[in-house]
Formats: sequence, C-alpha cells, structure tokens
Amino acid sequence: MRLSLGMITRDLLTTEPVFDFLENAHRFGHALHSVVIAYSRNIDFEVVNEINRHLKVELVKINEDEEMYSQLRQRGISQKSIDTFLKCPPLDDMHSVTYAKNRNNVITKAILTGTEVLFFIDTDVYPQLLQKDDVGDVIFKDVDFFGRHLEYLKYDDVAITTSDYSGYYIIPPMGFEGMDQLFEGLQKSAACEFIHNNREHHCLVPDHGALRKAFVTNKILGGNVAIKLDALHELVPFFSSSYEVDGRSYLTRGEDTILGIKVHKHRGWECIDIDTRIFHNTFGNYPAIPDVINDQRIKDRFFFACMGWIGRNPFLNWMEGVPIDEMYKRQKAALAIGAPAVAEYLNDERFLRLPEALERAYDRLNYTILEYNRFLLAWQEISQKLQVRSDTCEDIVS
Repeated sequence: MRLSLGMITRDLLTTEPVFDFLENAHRFGHALHSVVIAYSRNIDFEVVNEINRHLKVELVKINEDEEMYSQLRQRGISQKSIDTFLKCPPLDDMHSVTYAKNRNNVITKAILTGTEVLFFIDTDVYPQLLQKDDVGDVIFKDVDFFGRHLEYLKYDDVAITTSDYSGYYIIPPMGFEGMDQLFEGLQKSAACEFIHNNREHHCLVPDHGALRKAFVTNKILGGNVAIKLDALHELVPFFSSSYEVDGRSYLTRGEDTILGIKVHKHRGWECIDIDTRIFHNTFGNYPAIPDVINDQRIKDRFFFACMGWIGRNPFLNWMEGVPIDEMYKRQKAALAIGAPAVAEYLNDERFLRLPEALERAYDRLNYTILEYNRFLLAWQEISQKLQVRSDTCEDIVS
C-alpha cells in the first residue's frame, strides 16, 4: 500500500515533527510515498526543500490551490462542490479556517496523488511514548508508529486506526467550586474525576505500556490516525464548522468525532483504537507542569478549547439523537454557575462569555445542519467521480 503522512498547519516553518516521523518510518523499515501538508498562511521554502530531499512534499495552500481545483474540474467535478468541500474564507487576521476544511484538503490531495493509507499527525505530536518505568518515573520510549497502525489496517474490515495521546491532558490542572458545573456545561463531565485528582498526576497521561490493548472505538483522534482512503467513499471525511460570539469567529472542535460516529454506524467498517499513545507536547514546554493561572498561553488554549467544545456540542447532540432542548437547558443552567466560577478562578473575564456562546451555538444549529447536508452532497459528487477515475485506471492497468 502507498503510505503518506498528512499534516495541517497555519505556517510551515520547521521540519518538526515531520522529520521525527520520517526517521521513525526509516528506523522500522516503512517506506512512505509522500507527506501532504495543508497550510493557510506562510511557508519557509528552505524547510520544504529540506523535507523534499528525503520525501516528496505535496503542498496545499487553503483556498488558493488552483492546480488541485483544475484537476478536480477535469474529472467533471462542479465548482460548487469544490468550493463547498475545500474552501473556507479566512475567519480572522490569522487566516484561520475550520479544522475539517484543512483536513479535507489533505485528503483530496492525497487521493489525487495516489495515496492509499493516510497517516494524520498534528504539529505537536511525536512518534514516542511516555511510559512509567519500574520505579514510577515517566520516561520516553520508542515505538513503531506506522507498524502499530498497519498491524490492524491489514484486516479488510478495518477502515481507520487511531489512539489517544500520552502527555498532559488538554484540560490543565485546576480546582475550584463550580468546576463540576463548568464541565457539565462544556459536555466534559467524564473528565471531572480525573481533573479533581490532578494533585496525584498533574493531568499527565502515560501510555499503557505492557497493558496496551486494542479495541473497537467510535472516538477518533485527528493527530494520531490512519485512514484507508478507499473507505471514505462509503463513509464521509471530516466535518466541522465555526460560529460567532460578540462579532468574533470561533472554530468548533470535533471534526474527528463526527467521522468516528459515521464509522461506528457503518456495518462494513470498523475503527480500532490501537492503544498506542504517542507523545503530545500539549502546551509546548514539557515537562513543565501546566500552570493555567499564571501562564497566559495555557489560559488562552483552555479558553479556545472551551469555545470549541461549546460550538461543537449542539451538532454532536443532534447527530447522536440527544433531545436538543433538554440538553440546552441543562447546559445553560450549569454554565450559569460554572462560567463565573472559572472566570474568577482564572481572573479572566473572557470565560463569562461561555453562556452566550452556548446560546449562539444552539441558535446556529439549523444552519450547521444545512452546512452538513451541503457538505455531504459535495463529497458524494467528488467521491463518485474520483472513484470512477480510479476504477478506470485499474481496468487499464489490468
């Protein structure tokens, strides 16, 4: 199978972590076809050239890849479907675009350039594991990243392999009265016990080591996932959106969550969690214990994560058949307590916006559903016409 690495970023200014994964592939005897990188702002061509010396780089500039759009039009795909599936007007001065549009540009480029299995990584993950040794110290361990995924992708009914991360959890250590209500309002109640016990572990998650065990899942992690691209013709790629609060756009999280739901409901395919938790340098300064009160970067990241979860949840609940009005009332009541509590705890008035964000997100649900239906129609056309061309090429070769 042709294996490629995929990554999304605003700016490509360093060979990390691409080189780390290339070295890992070489060390364990895996040949890669290419690395496909979607970016929305700037690239350093010296970095591109350096990577190109070792592996072919396929670049996609979001909203501006006329070569790729032309290839799609040549295959009979309408401009409307191209715009719907791949393009996203920049949402702010940072040239932010939705997570799903980023990933779907990588997927499209990978299909057009002959990739069969795409390994998505994020810019802050590395092909190592954090494990506890015999005396309880946390140490780095090497892992055959590609081999672990391929061990399960070899089965015909496995469409996707994925795993969570080792490293600091995205919710940093914290503790205050009203925290349970905050997480209920964010639809993150499952994390409460772990966060409450942060004094024991500082929210550091190790790999399972010898206790590692693969299992069927509906939870996909976008920075540690391998996808058989042919399977997407029967499924759907990533979907996420954005919404506005006080005139500012916020990205919704969960583009990988939606894909996981679709795989789980499909009778012919499975998604396997390979339980191989590669290292996520969540806050960029491991091993420093995250300090959400005094480190502005960590506080910012937590705020935008909260806004992303709130923006995602109405559509996720609709997808799962959860009673929308009932869930909205419950979350609104919880955030009425949790939002001012966390704002006071972190001395940050931005968190007072969470109840309004919840209202805006639910107000936008019908439009998000309309977006999703347009997305499905666009992918149906793109998928069918790419698949027809692929089948035709196979017939000619045979």
